[in-house]
Amino acid sequence: MPAQSPHTPHAEARPVLELDGLERHFASPGGLVRAADGVSLTVGKGEVVGLVGESGSGKSTVGRCAVRLDEPTGGTVRINGTDVTRLSRRALRPLRKDFHLVFQDPSSSLDPRMTVGQIIAEPLRLHAIAKGDAARARVAALLAKVGLRPEHADRHPHELSGGQRQRISIARALSVDPDLLVADEPTSALDVSVQASVLNLLADLQRDRGFGCLFITHDLAAVEFLADRIAVMYLGQIVEQAPTAELFADPKHPYT
Repeated sequence: MPAQSPHTPHAEARPVLELDGLERHFASPGGLVRAADGVSLTVGKGEVVGLVGESGSGKSTVGRCAVRLDEPTGGTVRINGTDVTRLSRRALRPLRKDFHLVFQDPSSSLDPRMTVGQIIAEPLRLHAIAKGDAARARVAALLAKVGLRPEHADRHPHELSGGQRQRISIARALSVDPDLLVADEPTSALDVSVQASVLNLLADLQRDRGFGCLFITHDLAAVEFLADRIAVMYLGQIVEQAPTAELFADPKHPYT
């Protein structure tokens, strides 16, 4: 694990992400499952907030609701001050360039029929930001930024390693310069040997580009390295929030 932490203080009036009383309930044979049950947290501009908890605590559900991949049952989701909780798909489309999700398993989130260049360029095309030579130049710059070579643009996801595929996912997410990145267990599907390099990459990109990040993980060493603040989830609820150093030095809740 890298020794140097990228933590820096941030002060910004309007958070890039605000969750207020977020609820996500599922019906199951055993009754109602409250995957998220009144979750409230914020992510400031340029801030990394870690969301930690065991499997089944609801943290990935919170991340998916934050980017509207799952529909909240109740509560409010605001991106850059705009309430996106109930927006239609059409109304949400132009706002999607402001926030992106990096999935846990890059193998399942990258289209196997597309080349790496097409995958990274797709958000540029969808949001009419760049096409043709301008898009290719931007793809090349993004590949270099995530530590890959220009020739990777012509390859397909199955030709790359797990670590390389996750770098492609990060490049795609950052291609339109979002204000918010939700990273859902971005290293847990990778070999231990490459996890630190991907964490270092995220830290470097976040510092360079200044996006807010909701970093979802059960890896305490990773969240201690990357996050400015940490929120702890247990059974669908946040039971404690504190600055990283404070939470590790003096946890207040028994579960933490």
